[in-house]
Amino acid sequence: MGKTRYTLLEMNNMIGEAIYGAFTGSYWLVAEINEIREAANGHCYLELTEKEKNSDNIIARNRATIWAYTWRMLKPYFETSTSKKLGKGMMILVEVTVEFHELYGLSFNIKDIDPVYTIGDLERRRAEILRRLEEEGIINMNRSLEIPALPSRIAVISSQSAAGYEDFTHQMENNPYGYRFSISLFPALMQGSSAARSVTDALDAIFDQEDIFDVVVILRGGGSASDLNCFDSYEIAAHIAQFPLPVITGIGHERDLTIAGTVANTNVKTPTAVAELLIGKYREADALITTLGNRLAAGVSRLINKNRQVTDAFTTSLPVTLKNKIQHYSRGLLAAGSILARSAKGYIQKKHHVLDTSDYRFGIHTKNYLLRLKNREAEIRNQLLPQRIRSMINNRSEKLLLFETTIGLVDPENILKKGYAIVIKDGSIIKSVKQVSFNDILETKMHDGRITSKVSGVYPPRNLKKRP
Repeated sequence: MGKTRYTLLEMNNMIGEAIYGAFTGSYWLVAEINEIREAANGHCYLELTEKEKNSDNIIARNRATIWAYTWRMLKPYFETSTSKKLGKGMMILVEVTVEFHELYGLSFNIKDIDPVYTIGDLERRRAEILRRLEEEGIINMNRSLEIPALPSRIAVISSQSAAGYEDFTHQMENNPYGYRFSISLFPALMQGSSAARSVTDALDAIFDQEDIFDVVVILRGGGSASDLNCFDSYEIAAHIAQFPLPVITGIGHERDLTIAGTVANTNVKTPTAVAELLIGKYREADALITTLGNRLAAGVSRLINKNRQVTDAFTTSLPVTLKNKIQHYSRGLLAAGSILARSAKGYIQKKHHVLDTSDYRFGIHTKNYLLRLKNREAEIRNQLLPQRIRSMINNRSEKLLLFETTIGLVDPENILKKGYAIVIKDGSIIKSVKQVSFNDILETKMHDGRITSKVSGVYPPRNLKKRP
C-alpha cells in the first residue's frame, strides 16, 4: 500500500482547515505578556506565555496580534482604566480568535481586553510583594531610619534629562534662604523593562560610598502612572527597604502609592516637594536656634534682674570688706616678717657654729695625721737597716716635712693670724663683691674673734687703663 505524500503548504492548509473547523468563534484567554512591541505600521505584536505555578518555568507559549484599528481603541481604554501600560510580566484577560497562516503558523488575534482582571491581578501582585517584604522582616527597615537634622549631602537617582530632576536642583540651589547643598546624580532609567535593574544598580553604586551621603533621593516627575510600573517591583522595593541611608521618593505618582514609596523612609508626590522637605529641615533648625537664643537671652535677663540687689549690696560693702582684708593680711605679714628674722638669725648662728667646728676638726685631724706619719717613720727606720732603705726613708722624711710645712701654710688659723679675714653672709663665705648688696649684714671672722657689720656701700674695682 503506497504512502500519501503532502507538501508543506498542503499540510499547513489541512491544519488551518482543521483549526478553523474546531475554533469557530472567539475565546477569553488568560495569559502573561512575555514580550510586547508596537510596530511602525500601528500593529501591536505580543508573545503570550503561561508559567508553572509558583515557578518561572514556561509551560506554554504563543504569538498574538492586535491589529492597528483595534489597538487604537484598546490601548487608551486599558491605560485609562488601569493607570498602567501593557507591559512585560502583566497578566491579561483578552478575547481572541484562533488563526493559522501557512507561512507564519498559529497565532491569536486579540479583539478585546478586560482591564478589571488586570487591575485585580496587579493588586494581588502588590499584596504578594508587600506580604513577602513583611515576612522577610525588611518592610519597615528604611522607614525606621531618622533623616539627619541638616541633610546637606544628597545622592539623587534620576534621569539626567528629566524635567523633575532639573526642577529639584534649581529649587535646591536657588532657595531664598541661601542654604547650600551637595548634590550628586546617579543616572538611571525611570521607566521601561530595564528601569528596575537600572535603579538597583544606582543604589548599589551609592551603597559603595554611603559614608559621604546623608540621604538618597529617587526622582521621577511627570508622565502617566502607567510609566511607573517598575516602582511596583520587588527588586526595587527590597533594595530601598534594606538601604542603610534614609530614602526619599518623589516619583510623581498621580493616584496610587507605589510599593517603592511605601517602603521608603519618606514619600512625597513630586521632585519639588522633595526639595521643599529638605529645605524645610534647615528652616526647622533655624527656628529652633532662634527659639533657643531667645530663651537664653530671656533667662540671662531674668538672672541679672534677680541678682541685681545682691550685686548692689556687694558693691556697697566692698570698700569695708576690702579694708578689713588688707588689715588682716598686714598683721599676718608683720608676724611672718618677725618669725622670718628670728629664723634667719638662728640659721646664721647655726652655720657659724658648723664653720667653727669644721675649722677645729680640720686642725685636730691634720695634727693627728702628721703624728701618725712620724711614728710610722720611726718604726720603718728601726726595721729597715740596709743603707738603700735608709736612704729611701730619709727621702720620704724630707717629703713629709715639706708636706707638714705646706699644710701649716694653708691652715685657716695660720692664715687668719697673718691678718687675713673671712667674710660671711647668711652662713656662706663671700668670694665676690657681686654677692653683697646695700644694707646686707656681714660677719667678718678673724683669728681672735668675729665682727658683725652692715653694708653701706659696694664699690667694684675700677677698670685699669691699658698703657699705650
